[in-house]
Amino acid sequence: MTAIGSMSAECTIKRLKEDGYYVVGCDIYPKEWHLESKLCDMFYQAPSTRCEDEYISFLLKTCSENHLDALLPLTDLEIDVINRHRDGFVKEKIQLCMQSSQVLSVVRDKYELYAFFRNDELVPTIETHLATKIPDTFRYPCVAKPCHGRSSEGLLRNASKEQVLAIIDKRDYIVQEQLHGEIFTVDYVRTSASGCDACVPRQELLRTSNGAGLTIRTCNDPKLISLVRHIGKSLNINGCVNMEFIFCRNNYYLIDINPRFSAGIAFSEKSGYDMVTNHMRCFTGDEIDSCIDIEERIIIKKYEEVFS
Repeated sequence: MTAIGSMSAECTIKRLKEDGYYVVGCDIYPKEWHLESKLCDMFYQAPSTRCEDEYISFLLKTCSENHLDALLPLTDLEIDVINRHRDGFVKEKIQLCMQSSQVLSVVRDKYELYAFFRNDELVPTIETHLATKIPDTFRYPCVAKPCHGRSSEGLLRNASKEQVLAIIDKRDYIVQEQLHGEIFTVDYVRTSASGCDACVPRQELLRTSNGAGLTIRTCNDPKLISLVRHIGKSLNINGCVNMEFIFCRNNYYLIDINPRFSAGIAFSEKSGYDMVTNHMRCFTGDEIDSCIDIEERIIIKKYEEVFS
């Protein structure tokens, strides 16, 4: 498992251990910097994904030395790199517990995600344009962000026309109509083998600047659940992803799809649905648990200082 210092790692490792998995964790920072390293059976310090060939060689070597048969990446950047080197893992018979190349080509490109659903009458989408092709009729202020960004990196809210013109040569940027409303995220798991799926929606009441929920309200809105299931089927999702929406004009507008466990995956666990176990079942051929009725309640994330 990669990136054990990420916000979803502790919940994920604990669940995998309870399920009987032998967990080898890695991270770019030393073992002593992460409490999660103590939860793993083995830990390795990994090279940065910026050194792509070195990083892939490290993963393959670590899997080989520990006789591992599955790889579970936890961050977008690692998923992007691993996706470009799928053949090496297939050759070594290492199961990649992540979305297919086809799904990633859509969800890891914010303009492609918009284009995929813009003609779908069931999916409300936010008006989106490449920064190099903005029509004269486009209204400001707006939202501007990188097509392949993550965790709100490079995000500009309330951006003026002048600010957008300053990034016009950055071909990886998009601009979007700026909507105002409540933010909802949904942890969603689906097995492509049978189409069985489940989701845990929540409203984000307090969140960090990079979009990680701190206080949430679980909800059970049939309209949102139906929308999420339609999106999952349309993309042929296999495994767990996190979808983000803004509720505006009495509609849930799709903002983003994160092809990994969300930072708030523990919220789903606390709500009564085991996303981690069911994600792994999508890659072992086992059927996943059916969707459950979620009790509406507020859940707060707590941080605690510990000595290493």
